[in-house]
Amino acid sequence: MLRLAVLLAVATAASCLEEKWSWEVVKGDIVEGKQLHDPHVWVAGKTDSLEACQALCAPNASCLSCDWAGSDAKNCGFAKYCYFRSDTVFNPVTGTPCHHVAARKATPLPPPPPRPTPNPPLGYQPNLVFILTDDQDTRLDPSGYTDIGSLAAMPQARKLLIEQGSRMSNFIVQTPICCPSRTETFSGRYYHNIGPPNEPGSCMHVNTSNAADPLHGVFGLLKSAGYNVGAFGKVTNDQSTILKLATELDTMDYIDSPLNYNDYDGLTYWRKFPNGTQYVESLDKTNPAFGTTYQTAQIGNRTLRWLDQVIGDKKPFFAYLGPHAPHFPAEPAPWYADLHDDITAPRTPNYNASSPDKPQHIRQNPPLDDDVKCWEDQHMRDRWSTLASVDDLVAAVVDKLEAAGVLDKTYIFYTSDHGYKLGQWRVGTSKQHPYDTDIRIPFMARGPGIKPNSTFPEIAGNVDITPTLLELAAGKDFIPNFVDGKSLIPILTGQPHANWRDHILVEYKSVGTYYNDHSGIWEGPDSPSEHCGTGKPPRCPHDAPCKKCVEAEGIGNGECYFVDSTHSNNWRAIRIMNKQENLVYVEYDPNWEFNATATGGGLQFNELYDLDADPYQLKNLYNETSAAKQTELHQKLATYWQCGGNLWNASTCP
Repeated sequence: MLRLAVLLAVATAASCLEEKWSWEVVKGDIVEGKQLHDPHVWVAGKTDSLEACQALCAPNASCLSCDWAGSDAKNCGFAKYCYFRSDTVFNPVTGTPCHHVAARKATPLPPPPPRPTPNPPLGYQPNLVFILTDDQDTRLDPSGYTDIGSLAAMPQARKLLIEQGSRMSNFIVQTPICCPSRTETFSGRYYHNIGPPNEPGSCMHVNTSNAADPLHGVFGLLKSAGYNVGAFGKVTNDQSTILKLATELDTMDYIDSPLNYNDYDGLTYWRKFPNGTQYVESLDKTNPAFGTTYQTAQIGNRTLRWLDQVIGDKKPFFAYLGPHAPHFPAEPAPWYADLHDDITAPRTPNYNASSPDKPQHIRQNPPLDDDVKCWEDQHMRDRWSTLASVDDLVAAVVDKLEAAGVLDKTYIFYTSDHGYKLGQWRVGTSKQHPYDTDIRIPFMARGPGIKPNSTFPEIAGNVDITPTLLELAAGKDFIPNFVDGKSLIPILTGQPHANWRDHILVEYKSVGTYYNDHSGIWEGPDSPSEHCGTGKPPRCPHDAPCKKCVEAEGIGNGECYFVDSTHSNNWRAIRIMNKQENLVYVEYDPNWEFNATATGGGLQFNELYDLDADPYQLKNLYNETSAAKQTELHQKLATYWQCGGNLWNASTCP
């Protein structure tokens, strides 16, 4: 045994709607009272959005239109109900407490192009293992910024995946927060193509069904290529919804994943088997399977159990592992609880630094007091301690593959959904910003054709993972043309790639206004609350109790420590790396429209940093930059933000 030291029915959402119908959306209060008893109207069930209601209606020949009762309506007893109609006639009504929107089927669309026959470049289909951690940075080391950051806490992974494989030193996440990043990773598409403004969804603004549906998500696409697909761990933040959807669509052969991924000792696991059997397993807290309830150990052991079943089958396998570590509360395994008690959060030049050149919610943050610093140090220790169990998980999987004699025909990929910061620019325990702490993530890979101990400097991102997996599995032609990312195979295997990009898009739309006390931090036997002075990370300085958390206009004069803001943290950015430049350019617009002048002016805020001269991003150069350079950067970013494709049209993304 490895000692790693019932759901609501949901529907395929808007991405699947492309497959058959175009839709006319009608806003207004449509169905009420006795009209619900009309023979042309019936209740289909509850969904989380109109798009999900449409997706239920799409394959139903009797449903010609649908109506959804908005969940934001007060006193609406039918919130989230999805109604089908067998006609396309809507009779708007007044006086209803429910905010209805409706859609009717319009022009049938042609079927999507057929999937090509798999043609893997190796001449056979290799096994694939993909490990995705949560909140893991590549910058923060107790000594300061480094090139590997938290990977320093994982000696086994470095030996097995870097020394015997490779890493990419400039790997950038396209959105530094969980649900968007993960959906980008599993679909190979940028935020604006799975979220606002083009496809808004309900999980941190994105449509996560892209991850689970058969035509857009890597799980279903690999299954269609002949793979035995197993999922273990966190997939997206709407975990129960996405696992249920993948079960209903049968895009994962085997699921053995925690339902409450936020609880490191959670007891419930969603189980799905190739024969269609599905149920919720509840661990016995006093006598759990595998001898511990600790989630990372459970994920590892459940994966090993499945590998024992599928290794040796004629079909290749794809194993997805999603440990929650080192995400807050970052609870270490009991056997690693004190592993890193001698470290602190790095006191980098930007730690607790005044930031007059940053957006309002950051520049107003008051200096970090001793209570905040104490909690940030504890969180750093906990984060690294949780990664010890992930390190064990990596080693156990590699050992299993080697013992079974299949390691030399298996690719292993490892990355995170975004980075992290711990007090840099007076922002604690968070991501969500266009700075290298947040957008740089680890990327390690080993497998046939990858030269051991290689480091690749090319700029790449999480949208490149799905096309990479698909090319290995079934060849270049198997990558859907709507995918925005690019396969990394030419880079990883030393093939020509002279036209590789030198810039990449990053986007973020605020998911809420919240503060430094938003995140729980693990308290072990030596409780931080006993020596940090507060019961949890403080929202405001200890000597100035919070009265009202409003973004102040000045510099460092705010009452509260903001970590996100719907008012001043909605942005798009372009990260540029070539022989001449190492820049990040950012535009802010709370309306998410970015109607700017030719130079990028007229927006809420702009940032420009030269990372060669200013690696800690303390000096915003935008106002000192020539109009010609501002225009160049704005046009490059604006063009990138418009790129995309669909099932019938190839992506235009660089």
